[in-house]
Amino acid sequence: MPYLNDIAIIFSIMSSDSDYTDALGLLFLTAKNTVESSKEVLSIYNLPTEFLEIFLDIPGRRGGFCIISSSKYVVFFDEEPNTITIIGKNRSKQSGLAQNSSKTSQLLKVSFSNVDGKYQYKDNTGGIINPNDIVDITINWALS
Repeated sequence: MPYLNDIAIIFSIMSSDSDYTDALGLLFLTAKNTVESSKEVLSIYNLPTEFLEIFLDIPGRRGGFCIISSSKYVVFFDEEPNTITIIGKNRSKQSGLAQNSSKTSQLLKVSFSNVDGKYQYKDNTGGIINPNDIVDITINWALS
């Protein structure tokens, strides 16, 4: 019977991973719709886990995405427990120079839960926050 216990543990981990990727996916779709309808020059990209680990030095994540403006970029990624972290950074205007001169800022930490098949997001005060508001806050920062 140890084999069945191993399967239960793996299924539990996969379910947990699914919640993270689904919660991020909903935010990605919301952001994509906003970026596509925006009059501003913005880009949005899904980021594979390897990108987060290799280029942003954020290991052990399940996925993420970024929104890029002409002067800043914002990265959404999952974090334990049931949290999505959103960081932002100024883009370097000069190619060839290290971008380490610009400090990365944590913009938001949003917790999420699956309530009756729908994701509910909460800000750091525990108040419910709409996915559209999360995206609007981050895009406004990227454009400021």
